[in-house]
Amino acid sequence: MADFLSKEFNIEQIVKDYTGLIYSFVFRLTGEKDEASDITQEVFVKIWKNLGKYNPDQSLKTWILAITRNTVIDWLRKKRPIIFSKLSQEGEEGKPDFGENLADNQLLPDEIFAQKELRQELDKFINSLPFAQQEVFLLHLEDDLTFEEIAKVIGRPMNTVKSQYRRALIFLHQKLPSPRM
Repeated sequence: MADFLSKEFNIEQIVKDYTGLIYSFVFRLTGEKDEASDITQEVFVKIWKNLGKYNPDQSLKTWILAITRNTVIDWLRKKRPIIFSKLSQEGEEGKPDFGENLADNQLLPDEIFAQKELRQELDKFINSLPFAQQEVFLLHLEDDLTFEEIAKVIGRPMNTVKSQYRRALIFLHQKLPSPRM
């Protein structure tokens, strides 16, 4: 097993390949830039320490995200009150912008203003989701994980993951205004 790991996985390559994903996931769950950096470093220490326990039959990405999730949960337990993530803040560098995927460069000024308000509303409602629904929602939409991968990351049955995602969608659908035509 150690021979397999030394040939297949180089910790420097793992850091290079997964830093963005880990930081982004941590930041969205914590909402704090400095804490996200610290937690990301802590995740890599845990990966390095536990690389010998990695099962090569398992997806490396889901294994890493499971370690990341557990590290964030540990951090959230230590920190009271629990503060959930904000997906974007205008004017702050290094923060993920949820609206980048929705942005249209040809919008009129009033449409831009309406879109900004809608994005702020969406951020507010995502932040108000229970933690379990929020993490499933973000892992699926932001990190493009399948429900099966999410189930492995968070250690819950796939039907539970699907239910949490569906509840999040229903909640957001009820809270967000209907699109105007």
